[in-house]
Amino acid sequence: MSLEDTIILPGDPLPQLTPLISPPQEDPAIKPRALRLGAGLTLSPSTSSTPILPYRYGTLSLTTHTKRPTASILSTPRHYHPTPNDPVLVTLLRTTAEQFIVQLTPYTQPAIIPFENYIINNAGTTASARKSRPNLPIGATIYARVSVVHKHLESIELTVPDPTYGEVISQKNTSTAQKTSKSKDQSGTIGAASVANRAEVTPYILSISQVMTRLLLAEETHGKHLLSAVAAKVPFEMVVGRNGRVWIDAATQKEVIKVVRCFKEFDEAEAWNEEDGGVIKGREIVGRVCGR
Repeated sequence: MSLEDTIILPGDPLPQLTPLISPPQEDPAIKPRALRLGAGLTLSPSTSSTPILPYRYGTLSLTTHTKRPTASILSTPRHYHPTPNDPVLVTLLRTTAEQFIVQLTPYTQPAIIPFENYIINNAGTTASARKSRPNLPIGATIYARVSVVHKHLESIELTVPDPTYGEVISQKNTSTAQKTSKSKDQSGTIGAASVANRAEVTPYILSISQVMTRLLLAEETHGKHLLSAVAAKVPFEMVVGRNGRVWIDAATQKEVIKVVRCFKEFDEAEAWNEEDGGVIKGREIVGRVCGR
């Protein structure tokens, strides 16, 4: 079994990577190659013989064919690990004098959104004082972006950088455009039709796997076939967070449930493992749930 197939635990020494930092001095033909450390790896001055130590569980990803080799730890896709610039859907837990405390995932410590990082209106005004802070109810779902991830995940800071982001639940009837437009790097949203002015409809927050999340966010994957099949049957709106949460809205509560069932059944069946990437399986699920 190669090193890249081995499960690595936090603190495991990685002597195989040391030569990429300082090649043997007795061989002048070998040029120094500074190793770039990616997610999950750090330098430890106290262990000079094997200075590279992992601080994350997963498998080693090593790229050596480039001028500057890169190493990182790929974690299991069952869990989300925050990365700067990730769009995420979080739940407001409580409010302090200076910031929101929010839940990123059930298995990570709470993250923060400083008031100065929250855009409070479409003009782009920033909440810079306590009296102008956004007034959000506890339990509100906020569409934000990861701003800062400290090295050992001691704290995670989020931001709401522009009016595309913000509180999802309460703004669904006032800002439909932010969820009906599709952006390559920013929104993670899909819109099929305008579904505003339906106070009796409650949007649904669906938790999905990391594999399913990547399918929905990627530009060219078999996940697009599933989205197209569902939208052909039920007009809906959705916002996808990389932390495995999806906000789903539709014209009626019954249609919301149909869309949720389609994505949930596709995810639970792990249909992407099919030979065709789940295209046929997805159509079968949509036909059964939404009607042929």
